[in-house]
Amino acid sequence: MKLIQSILFIAFTLAILLTSCADDKANEVTMPHNIISVKKGILMKETYENGVQRIIENSRENGSYQATEFAWIDLDSLKNYIKLLDKVSELNNTKITGIRIYYSQYPSKKEYKYSEGEEEQLLPGRETLFFAPTIKMNSTKLSQAYPLLENVPFSIQHDGTNTLVGKLNVIEELTYKSNRKIKRFTSTDTGASLDDNNNETSLLLNELAMFPPPKND
Repeated sequence: MKLIQSILFIAFTLAILLTSCADDKANEVTMPHNIISVKKGILMKETYENGVQRIIENSRENGSYQATEFAWIDLDSLKNYIKLLDKVSELNNTKITGIRIYYSQYPSKKEYKYSEGEEEQLLPGRETLFFAPTIKMNSTKLSQAYPLLENVPFSIQHDGTNTLVGKLNVIEELTYKSNRKIKRFTSTDTGASLDDNNNETSLLLNELAMFPPPKND
């Protein structure tokens, strides 16, 4: 009897240890391969400041314009966004392959009516970024040379039952220039509506906190 109890105790102890090891391995964090050094990050920022940023500033407002230095998003919002993309992937049985990060610029006040708060944030005409989740498209002659182009941004065409379920349509206007087929509105449409159709769900993320440096006195 004691032998059986001893065997059961050992088996139970091993089970706990193995489970604990498995949990530790599942929670193990590894450094991404694309982490760069602090020195490289500083050099890249300085290179931008002395190149592209200087060109932007010299070309606007008679040289008094101060370009966007960085955009910021809080971690909880970013985690929630990833959860949303995972849910969309699950509901539509389609893998979301990644996220395109687009360099962009807010429309001028002639093209879009800003609120007073938005104008106080210096949004009109300011450089920004937006995120666009991607799905895989069929290979083309161009994408065979540049496989990255096979990951294309999309929106959801839904029937009103669930805004996260429906046909995943490629946003053609955000694809590579030579692939663009349609244009939803022209940049000369004064005050053009930037709202989507009622049956289209956008997953594009913006509304980032952007930092222009303090204006010089």
